[in-house]
Amino acid sequence: MKRIGRHHLPHNVRAAIDDFEFESIIRIWMAYPGITPDELQRTFEAGGESKSVSEAFAKNLIARSADLDVFLVYGDASNRYSAGGDHWWVRIALPDRRELNVDWTARQFHNLEQPHAPQHQDLPCPLIWESDRPGERVHPVTGTYAVLLTHEIEVDDPRGDVRDASTGLPRVLSRKCDTCIFRPGNLMHLAPGQRDQMVREAVAVGSWIVCHETLSATGQPIGVQAICRGFWDIHSVEALGCRLTLTLGGPIETPPPTDSKPTRG
Repeated sequence: MKRIGRHHLPHNVRAAIDDFEFESIIRIWMAYPGITPDELQRTFEAGGESKSVSEAFAKNLIARSADLDVFLVYGDASNRYSAGGDHWWVRIALPDRRELNVDWTARQFHNLEQPHAPQHQDLPCPLIWESDRPGERVHPVTGTYAVLLTHEIEVDDPRGDVRDASTGLPRVLSRKCDTCIFRPGNLMHLAPGQRDQMVREAVAVGSWIVCHETLSATGQPIGVQAICRGFWDIHSVEALGCRLTLTLGGPIETPPPTDSKPTRG
């Protein structure tokens, strides 16, 4: 494997990294290990551990470049450094069969790095490397993993396929549906605090809430899902995926399922 700099990355991958590093959680990882234990604990509680950060980056990379094959990688039980423990990062399969790896939280392994640099802050954030061969189980800091699991990140994930087929941009409802969870009166009979928890979880991974009336569980076909209008109006400035959608020229506005044809937002 070989570590690579951003200037050697494809433009779309480099642009996604440049955008993602402005997230507040990433700013803390850039400062690591020069943070307090309390700051580190708050980072993990806010969804800043390796799995959540990697998943958020993977989904936002696809939001920018839907043609990439992006994987969430989980390494279990490192053979080389037992202190490394379980870890997550993102792997990108390029059309030329090269595999790029992006690890935003590699600095947590600063004590494992060889050789050690002053204060162990020479590990970049993110750490980026190219695999020697497809499916390689080696991490440049923690060594060879006994088990390496990969899960492809797809647009038709459990939140629903909100991508417009013709543009690749996310859809959002043009108005709140009649039982929107952001309308007064708790029309969906949610438990106390449930809506706020849904918002926190969506924002933590840079995503959104999908309108319940568009979900496939209600009988709607895959490909008509749309972001909840109430969420968009209130929380789009907080969620990275929504901000990227605006940067890319979206979203695509579509009426609730009983209404008519979608139009460009």
